[in-house]
Amino acid sequence: MKLFLLNLVLALVWMFLQPRPGVVPFLTGYALGFALLWLFRPVLPDAAYVRRTAAFVRFVLVFLREFLAANLQLLRIVLCTPRARLRPGFVACDVSGLRPHEILLLSHCITLTPGTTSVDLSADGRTLMLHALDAADPAAVRRGIDAGLRAPLLAFTR
Repeated sequence: MKLFLLNLVLALVWMFLQPRPGVVPFLTGYALGFALLWLFRPVLPDAAYVRRTAAFVRFVLVFLREFLAANLQLLRIVLCTPRARLRPGFVACDVSGLRPHEILLLSHCITLTPGTTSVDLSADGRTLMLHALDAADPAAVRRGIDAGLRAPLLAFTR
């Protein structure tokens, strides 16, 4: 928390040193302050803020990549796959090691990507039921979620 406040102070100082204070100088100052904190993270007492913020930015970029890839895959499925070969279905995804807020964020990210929808969470909170437009290979759907969304999500939440 202290490093976040230090980053905000650096951003505000940068903004007020500019001829025209505003949002863009503040964001520039925030980025420069973060770069300084990143540079000095070996000597900082608690550099978790720097690590988690970088992991959050990585998660957002990975989610955007997954979102675009899912849109392109959905376009290919809708335009090029005959309906007879399409295998929609439900897939059970294990979320037993995740905290409730991580399950919530993961389920929303899954629902935001076209072609998949979070349907239900089991009563014990260990299994997330998904509906996939193409569930011919449920293991591939699970692997895609684990590699594409779950791993980056855990990098910034833990």
